[in-house]
Order: sequence, then C-alpha cells, then structure tokens
Amino acid sequence: MQTLKSETDAVAVAHSAVADVVLRAKDLWRTYHRGSEEIHALAELSLTVRAGDMISVVGRTGSGKTTLLNLVGCLDRPSRGVLEVMGTDVTRLRERDLVRFRREHIGFIFQLFYLIPTLTVRENIELPLIFARRSDPERVATLIERVGLTKSADMLPVNLDGGGMQRVAIARALVNRPNLLLADEPTGRLEHKSRDAIVELLRELRAEGLAIIIATHDRSLAEQTDRIIELRDGRVVSDKIL
Repeated sequence: MQTLKSETDAVAVAHSAVADVVLRAKDLWRTYHRGSEEIHALAELSLTVRAGDMISVVGRTGSGKTTLLNLVGCLDRPSRGVLEVMGTDVTRLRERDLVRFRREHIGFIFQLFYLIPTLTVRENIELPLIFARRSDPERVATLIERVGLTKSADMLPVNLDGGGMQRVAIARALVNRPNLLLADEPTGRLEHKSRDAIVELLRELRAEGLAIIIATHDRSLAEQTDRIIELRDGRVVSDKIL
C-alpha cells in the first residue's frame, strides 16, 4: 500500500472519498399512523452509496423495499433521519425544488416500464428532456445505440418484446445523466435471455461510475451486485458485501 506523503495528501484522499458519496442515509424512518397505531414501514436504516456501487435490496413483499426506493428517490419524505443525495439534504427542499433536484440527479426504472404507448421509442426516451425544457438529440441518439435499439427508434413500444421495452425504460432513466439509478424489479417480467442482457447493461453502467440500487425478489440478480441488503418489517436484518 502506498504511504501518503503529506498531510495535504491525506486531506485530498478524504475529500475524494466524500466527493464519491452519492447517497447518505442515517437513522432513516418512515412511519404511518392508523388510528393510535404506529406502523414503521422503514426503521433505523443507515446506508452510504458511492459512485460505482451496485446494491441490491431484497426481502418479502411488505418488507420495506419500495418504501426505501421512494425515500431515496425523493418521491416520499422520511418521518425522521438524515437523507442526503449528492451532498444535499433533500428533506429540507421545498416540493418544487425537490422535483427539479430529482429530475437532475435520479433515474428510475420500473418493472412495468411505464412507457407512453402512443410515443415512439425515441420520443419516450426524450420525455424527461421535454419536462426539463431541454433538447439533446445527440444524447438521445447515443442512448438508443447504447441499448441496442437503433433499428427500433421510430417504432411504438407495442412492437417490442419485454426486454426491448425495458431497454427503452433504461435509456429514458439515463437521458438526464443521473448520479443515482433506482430500479424496482427491473427483470421481474422478463424471460431469461432478456433478463441477462439487462443485468449486463446495468453492470456496464456500474463500471462507468453510476450508483445503482436495485429492489428485487430475484436472488440470482442480487448475487450479481456488490452488496445485498435484506429488509424484514422495515429493518435491515442482513448486510452482505459480495
């Protein structure tokens, strides 16, 4: 191991480590109230995710996987705890600012794809740019080629198989150049060959420095990530680095 030459080197290394942190959650809770009863959908969760990490979150239905994705994806707010994305305390952002922040830093992939059936592949991928009032045809073209849909760019989603539709969803999630990619059961509706292709694409994105969190029931998918976090009743019961 190389020895640091000076205090300046040590400070530089420390700053680099901090700069690599994409997500920091500390003692995160999400509590709902049903009458006088408190239901903890997520409790005491702490997590640090750095650029290039690919983490899977596993657990039975109702264990808290989707709640976690909703919180770190800024779709919901924690009841208490610290939640920082790219060094910003997102719990303090006003709703309008939160929408903008989410659009600029976080990409989402869903099991059901949520493509607009009347828009072409290209138009579906462009959609986040339209919402952001931006135009970047070069970025869209690059992503279409990256996910292997060049020949399908002007087709409607109905003409694609499940793997093709998920590739569109991934390209759409990447078009705004997010720092964090969240995937909720991204291979759950895919046959084996398409599933393997999507996993390989996610691994390539991880290697390029994108931070990825995947919620899944698929243990074979989870075992291809860097770290498996298992939730039960909203709490971490296992945290395994692979």
